[in-house]
Amino acid sequence: MLAAVDHSRFDGVILYQLELPFNRIELDKTLSLAPNPKRVDNYWATQGYTSSGIVERLADQFKGSAYFSGQRFHKATYVPIISAILANLLNANAHKLQVIYSRDTDGSNRPWISVWDFLAGLQFVNTVIGGKNESGVQSWAVALPELIDLLHQDKARIVFDDHKASIEVRDADKNVLPVPERRTDNLQYNRVEKATAAHNQQWLTHTVTLDKKPIVPFVKRKFNDSLEYGGRFYGGFQRIPSKDRARLKIDGQPTIELDYSAIHLAILYAWEGIQIDYTQAYALEGYERATVKAITLRMLNIESVAVLKRAITLSANPANQDKYKAYKTTRSIHDLRRAKGLSSTAPHKPKWVKTFIENIPSTTNTHDLINAFLERHSAITKHIGSQSIGLRLQAADSQIMALVLDTLRIDNVPALPVHDSIIIQKKHKAKAKMIMQNTFKQVTGFHAQIK
Repeated sequence: MLAAVDHSRFDGVILYQLELPFNRIELDKTLSLAPNPKRVDNYWATQGYTSSGIVERLADQFKGSAYFSGQRFHKATYVPIISAILANLLNANAHKLQVIYSRDTDGSNRPWISVWDFLAGLQFVNTVIGGKNESGVQSWAVALPELIDLLHQDKARIVFDDHKASIEVRDADKNVLPVPERRTDNLQYNRVEKATAAHNQQWLTHTVTLDKKPIVPFVKRKFNDSLEYGGRFYGGFQRIPSKDRARLKIDGQPTIELDYSAIHLAILYAWEGIQIDYTQAYALEGYERATVKAITLRMLNIESVAVLKRAITLSANPANQDKYKAYKTTRSIHDLRRAKGLSSTAPHKPKWVKTFIENIPSTTNTHDLINAFLERHSAITKHIGSQSIGLRLQAADSQIMALVLDTLRIDNVPALPVHDSIIIQKKHKAKAKMIMQNTFKQVTGFHAQIK
């Protein structure tokens, strides 16, 4: 039985505010994943064309609704939540995705749940609420045409929330640490944040599309423990497979991805005052280039050679290679079904899959391979296995990338960072390549190879 219906108007659209809307489905102890999910990014916001756009109007209506249970309404709490939810729904609708959200009832999440329920009550979203189970509460929603129409009428677009910092410093458990209090650290933090915010601000006047569908271009820089470790740029577009990234367009123009060759090896050699020979970076007598490259990537991100030895031995085992191939095939089918919006359950991922190294021949002698690598790169062996080497190398490559992006921004060339590569319009290839080479030389004192 339905509760009393509150008939109200929202820009000419009749809204039905029900306690138990027909478009809300609740499941009991059942894991219900969305067919093609996208988790909420609470750094996104919705910017309307008018000064009092849909976000402000919904906030006012939420304040007077039964879904707001507080005594005092704080706009500073609810406006960003409404804004972020609408931005995620707008993005999901453009790509035929569903938005997964949490219904865990801890204090910080309660306002989010009440807004989701409010939108369902307005019949602006269809929502499926999962029951509690060993995988947590998996709930998801999709925007209904009425909401999308309102967003389009308001010429709403997705922006990076300018009330939130565009960089994060996180601890080992990925908890975001507070802004440093020491003046010198704070100045450095503010300088890095200002540059990243300026990069995001540039994208307000440019667009990125994939097969005519809008792609959100905003990024965050993520550091580990301090500004001395990590610092790479992260954005949702980086999860697009490289073969699909080739079809990205910036302002409707075709793009190209420019990549630093063997950047971490080159940085380590530069730290030792040596210009790396790029033609020999992945050359090791008796081994295929793909094998050497795979080992190099692991070797430069370990703190124990013993761990790498175990990974190579595991990866060379024919039985494990067959299991890994079967897992990859099943996973590819699952990802393809998800991409088409079809229901699919992800295959079980054994823990050893994380340590598996592709392209390791079954005839590989672990001891011989590692010794050959260390002998080939004897100039940098003191760095291999050293404390936080992977994060220190990321800090170095992110510093280079930050300078590249800032220089391109000043030249009004929008660029998307993908760790050690950038995506730019093809017409800017020569300029971007020169900037990448000059920046690497400026930071390291040595030459880069761009491919």
